[in-house]
Amino acid sequence: MDETISVGRDMRWIFISLHATVVSLLLSTVVAEHGSKKVEIIHLNPNSDPSMLPVWHHFLSLEDLALREDKPKILGPTIPTGYVVNKPGSGGANDRVDPPKPPQPIDKQSQQVTETDLYLLGAIEKLVYRVDLMDKRLRRTEELLQHVIEGGSNQREDPCPGNFTRVARNCYHFSERQFNWKSAMSMCKSLGGNLLELESKEEYTEFITFLLADKQTRGHDFWTGGLNPGLLWIWANSAQPVVKKNSNRPEDEIAGNGRCLKIAYNTNSRIYHYYGADCGARQRYVCEHEENTTLRALRRIHKALKDKSEL
Repeated sequence: MDETISVGRDMRWIFISLHATVVSLLLSTVVAEHGSKKVEIIHLNPNSDPSMLPVWHHFLSLEDLALREDKPKILGPTIPTGYVVNKPGSGGANDRVDPPKPPQPIDKQSQQVTETDLYLLGAIEKLVYRVDLMDKRLRRTEELLQHVIEGGSNQREDPCPGNFTRVARNCYHFSERQFNWKSAMSMCKSLGGNLLELESKEEYTEFITFLLADKQTRGHDFWTGGLNPGLLWIWANSAQPVVKKNSNRPEDEIAGNGRCLKIAYNTNSRIYHYYGADCGARQRYVCEHEENTTLRALRRIHKALKDKSEL
């Protein structure tokens, strides 16, 4: 009986020794496969009494080693010196890497603005072309006006229409009957003219000189086309101011409280001057032929074009 027990113990120890040897071989294989990895294994003392070993040591396996709470520790490979792996940044702006931005969708409104810009550019080009064309036409018109003015000056000695008298470069009608201002305006229209408008100093001087020199007109007052709506005196037909700005001429001083302008004769000084009279008063009147007003308008246009070209 004792021999049987002894043989059983020997067989049990042999089995445990073989099992430990197999485990050692397997661990050696793991170490060989992982290079420099260190594996902590359990060393069995062959001289220990098998009965004193825990039961789980009798059936030790790799799965048991992996599931143990005090399982062997497998250390990773040693990183060679001279390399920095996953170095944390210093936190500066240069270390920050912005995530890639998603592709922006195409803004349809931007496309519309671009098309609008192209349309505006085309419109500006057309406008520049038209302005250039208008400038050429204005230059041509200026030349034609100059030709007409020169032609009118050369033909100023031509006879005036009936009932009109030539005074220097203009034709005037001097009435012998008296009318109020409104009726005088209507009478001039029926004759193909307008009430007298003296827009230049030269015309004023020529007209006053004729009045003083002619016996039939000297000493009489005459309606003109001047009118005062409330702020200043203007010529009713051309809407030009009667008195020029910064004028210091005595004849440009308009006396009287009336709204309609006449040329009045001063018996004391024996000169003519402007006077504001009541529009309902009856006075003689002076008409100027339409040719005068047309030629005067052409002169104004010519002067305006000339001033514009000099800028």
